[in-house]
Amino acid sequence: MKTLTFKCELLTDVILNQNAATEGNQQTLDFIPGNNFLGIAAGKLYIDCNEETKLLFHSGEVRFGDAHPASGDERTLRIPACMFYPKMQKVSESCYIHQGYDRDKDSEKLQLKQCRTGFYLFDTAKNTAQEIKTEKTFAIKSAYDAAERRSRDGQMYGYQSLDKGQTFIFEVELTDKAESHSDEIIEALEGKRRIGRSRTAQYGLVKIEKMEKHVDDCSTDKIQKSAKGYNIYTVYADGRLIFLDKKTGLPTFRPDAEDFGFKTGKIDWEYSQIRTFQYAPWNFKRQARDTDRCGIEKGSVFVIKGAEQSPSHSCYVGSYKNEGFGRVIFNPDFISFKSEENGKAICKIISANDSDKSHDSEDISVEDKEKERRKIVFSEIENLKKESGNHLFLYLAKEKEHDFYQSKVYKEVNDFAKRYKSKFSGERFASQWGTIRSIASQYKDKNAINDAIVKYISHGVAKDQWEKKQRSKMLCNFIEKTNDAYTQMAVINLAAEMAKLAKN
Repeated sequence: MKTLTFKCELLTDVILNQNAATEGNQQTLDFIPGNNFLGIAAGKLYIDCNEETKLLFHSGEVRFGDAHPASGDERTLRIPACMFYPKMQKVSESCYIHQGYDRDKDSEKLQLKQCRTGFYLFDTAKNTAQEIKTEKTFAIKSAYDAAERRSRDGQMYGYQSLDKGQTFIFEVELTDKAESHSDEIIEALEGKRRIGRSRTAQYGLVKIEKMEKHVDDCSTDKIQKSAKGYNIYTVYADGRLIFLDKKTGLPTFRPDAEDFGFKTGKIDWEYSQIRTFQYAPWNFKRQARDTDRCGIEKGSVFVIKGAEQSPSHSCYVGSYKNEGFGRVIFNPDFISFKSEENGKAICKIISANDSDKSHDSEDISVEDKEKERRKIVFSEIENLKKESGNHLFLYLAKEKEHDFYQSKVYKEVNDFAKRYKSKFSGERFASQWGTIRSIASQYKDKNAINDAIVKYISHGVAKDQWEKKQRSKMLCNFIEKTNDAYTQMAVINLAAEMAKLAKN
């Protein structure tokens, strides 16, 4: 057995739809299925259907694994489905392992919620699990009418894609029969390649490089104890699993312990946690759909009871192994638990947001950060203005200053609307904000705007409405905190936003 490890860097956004449909809400996968790499290799090596191509692409002797998000040179894993956390809390605050948790022993009677999404880097030495976030982007596209030189009517659609710049790691396993073809596979995979949908547009360009370091095998033969006290082994689905019923030949969601390589024992469905999937793959060669793929989603965990011995090395099980389906890990340490704490996980879960906070070298206040940002922006603006003889640089300086103030205005307006929405809702107040906006449009000076607005809200029929709930004080405080350079912009935007909220 030989294992090749590759790093896949996204040079552009990549679209990998969860299903083959062309209509409806399309979402992208958060990993790269192994059949993409099989397709790349086949495009280079599949010249004719001979014994060599059958060995490489149809026999299951070569297995193109799924690419998971990378953390440095480490491949992450989908969070196990047996991990649960209390409702109204975060998984980073408290995490329990299902097969070790006994609700009868829990005095608090926690309501636990299953972990289903996200990739984590498990460090068994430190007992930590660091979330690695997979960034995605949604974009609206439309077909182009070349004759009319505009977008084609009725052909607008949306794409969700994996953001460029991210790195994924995958493995290719070769059995002893196919080991001699490793150099051919490396040559076929390495370099700039295209995967996913819309490859002829701006999507799908990746760079694949071979890594010298291999991914560590997390499998062990350790025995655990279930919440009821009997010995168990666990099987973690690193890849998606597809099993066929031995009698009917149809896909099944209920495999046996033998399907995972156990000679004795059976699956304990009470403690096993599985999630399923179904999709119809598109066959480009035949221009038709293949039979539905019905299987068990990666991250699922099977609990085996009554087994005398467990496999101690990760392997591939089930069908479609050549496409990366079927990879399992036996008894990994990251789904072990402390029995004395009623199934509470040993590893500390660190979410991506918590990680960002932990990397801050100092506890800098929001005001200090804003001052630093303002200092940097205006330093750049002054450098542009020094080029006084160049109208382009003066224009860029003005635009940069406008963008800075605009972003500041949006933040202050949103904060005001979020904080005082209840104070201005429930009554016909939209017309008041319309007048405020009209007044602000007439003046550019901060003092002039403030005086005119104070005069309006403290006289006539508007006075009673503005004095109620201290609304006039809230508005005056907002104006006072603004800078002379953007007071007019701030008041106009505030009036427009609050007018919309007042109508609701």
